[in-house]
Amino acid sequence: MSKHALTMIIAIWIVSSLLFLLLGSGGDLDFVWRFRVNKWLALNFVGVSVALATFLFQTVSQSRVLTPAIMGLDSVFLLFNVLLIGILGGAEYAKISGSIKFFLQVVLMMLFAVAVFGLLVRRFSMDISRLLLIGIALGLLIQSLVEFFARLITPEDFSLFQGIAFAQFNRVQTELLGVVAGVLLFVILMLWRIYPAIDIYRLGRNSAINLGIPYIKMTTNLLMLVAILVSASTALVGPIFFFGLLITAIVFALFPTARSGSFMIMAAFIGAISLVGGQAIFEHVLGLASTLSVVIEFIGGLVFFMLLLKSRKSN
Repeated sequence: MSKHALTMIIAIWIVSSLLFLLLGSGGDLDFVWRFRVNKWLALNFVGVSVALATFLFQTVSQSRVLTPAIMGLDSVFLLFNVLLIGILGGAEYAKISGSIKFFLQVVLMMLFAVAVFGLLVRRFSMDISRLLLIGIALGLLIQSLVEFFARLITPEDFSLFQGIAFAQFNRVQTELLGVVAGVLLFVILMLWRIYPAIDIYRLGRNSAINLGIPYIKMTTNLLMLVAILVSASTALVGPIFFFGLLITAIVFALFPTARSGSFMIMAAFIGAISLVGGQAIFEHVLGLASTLSVVIEFIGGLVFFMLLLKSRKSN
């Protein structure tokens, strides 16, 4: 990755941020600070979290068509919340601190990622088609459980659940910004320490082991980081299905030979640009005539099918 490319990406991110913060504000900085800065931070955090989570998961699975969402990790978030609403009731659920719910989500998703994805990746890492089918089937199973339990709760509680079941870029959980910022900083520091080893890990299981990488430990650590990042993004805006796939596909297309450190930096900035710039257009130019999440999922879905067809032709 050249310094020129990085400078250009940072410049685009700055322009996107200024458009989101200042467009339509009339220069009222007090209005910007009170109503837009928190949302701007949340969109940046989500863009970075989803981009990094997708890259790390694709690194572990050795496949560019797999993401944590496609493999059902986001559905675990939904299952946790619908069960919590069903057990406690909507009123008691709403009283629980967002930080406590976030901590429980992180623990549950980390356990799920390591126990299930770790087993699948170690057993079927050389058979991407089977890994994809098992992951999708597992995701559908969890989603079916979510729908089953959602039918058992009261209409009022179901309305509350609907509010967290879909990505909402217009309404973010700003009370969790401090917690998510700390979590994201921790993950970035961890990745800064191990990114040279990730380059070796990407060579494949046999090569990584021969070059001294503790493969199982590395796989477990990466999956735990994936679970933390997915928890951070879903806690702020809700589940996002194809966004991470779209970002990594863009970075692979622009920088096909980028090393892990450079790739993660570019993916993080492009993820932030996509959400901040896109929301600036939809919110301040189009007047929320449509929603950014719908457009992202539509384009991401097309990219997913294109990658599937491309991988099938290469085989």
